[in-house]
Amino acid sequence: MLPAMSPRLSLSLLLSLSLASCGGDPNPGDDASGTEATGEPGTTSTSTATEPTTEPTTSGTTGEAHVVPEFGGTFTVIGTAADGLNAVRDLEFNPAAPEQLWTFNMLSHGVVIYFEPGTAQQTSEERIDAYGQHFMAYVSSAAFTDDNTFATCQESRNEWNVGPQDPDDFMGPALWPADLDIFAKVGQAFPPGEQEGSHLDMLHQSPLCMGIAHEAGNAFWAFDGHHGNIVRYDFQSDHGPGGGDHSDGIITRYVDVTVTRTGNIPGHMELDHATGMLYVVDTGAGRIFRLDTASGTNIGTLPGDWDGAEYTGVEGAEVKVLVEGLDEPSGLALLADRLLVSEHGTGDIIAFDLDGQEIDRMATPAKRIMGITIGPAGDLWYADAGANEIVRVDP
Repeated sequence: MLPAMSPRLSLSLLLSLSLASCGGDPNPGDDASGTEATGEPGTTSTSTATEPTTEPTTSGTTGEAHVVPEFGGTFTVIGTAADGLNAVRDLEFNPAAPEQLWTFNMLSHGVVIYFEPGTAQQTSEERIDAYGQHFMAYVSSAAFTDDNTFATCQESRNEWNVGPQDPDDFMGPALWPADLDIFAKVGQAFPPGEQEGSHLDMLHQSPLCMGIAHEAGNAFWAFDGHHGNIVRYDFQSDHGPGGGDHSDGIITRYVDVTVTRTGNIPGHMELDHATGMLYVVDTGAGRIFRLDTASGTNIGTLPGDWDGAEYTGVEGAEVKVLVEGLDEPSGLALLADRLLVSEHGTGDIIAFDLDGQEIDRMATPAKRIMGITIGPAGDLWYADAGANEIVRVDP
């Protein structure tokens, strides 16, 4: 979004030049199923949910009876495009407020928040930050902390339309408040003054970012789809809503841990906090691997820093491939003794043990299944970008 001749200029300057939105959608029709973005930046809308609907029972491809308790044959539609879903690609319950289900929408550059989802009391609210066209541009994935904040990855190369210019790749993960009095509420003046929206921080070494996982504090792991590496980001102290000082960030690129992006299909990740193992869905390679985050050797400063941050490389980290031959794997949920993976190519959700042995498989009616998550009650939920639906799996 920043002019190529001056990548560190304030976002306020370029926004004063143009009100155009990002043009960075890699293949706009694929995720949208022909739909267009309808949300207005800097606005919120609320609705009561449509009555949840139940799809006909679908048996798993391994048989009628499932051995994994999260699998079932009933698929209850909890949210639809009527709520504002617009190429929904990920969903996460907020650990600090588990009655909130946040969904992340590629084509609106924003979210729909469900309150008391799946109950008779369910309501929803669409929120789009006025500066989401950069800080949440073509959002692919999100990860919450335990402190009422979250980070997002953006499948964008920063293609803000400020005159004729090539994408400058000034993109990466952004940190956000989940405080409903702040998110998409403060810093919404346009063009901006001292605040550029409600984002809390951003670092810029991962264009076309496809997946993100929380480690601790303000530290996250990201799937860099442009450079094809796994990158660790520590925002450290955030700059507050709408600020611009990124100089305290710590960015660590695992230069020989490679991933392959498939456009418009996020590759999610989960960190096992007890073991330090990072589980990665490598969509383009059709595999799942495990990275030992305590391994590897720091090789010193890397060139190309955008933020004035500490930017170094690591090589020689221990990687173990667990599963190969998957058909466009995308979503990932980590439980105590197994992994659940959504397979975009087939619509199935597959259960593996932590060594990569398949345990069970469940067919779903999803058109384009992507992110999956486990709800507070232990049930399985998924995002269907093709149907613009949020679905809960029931026994």
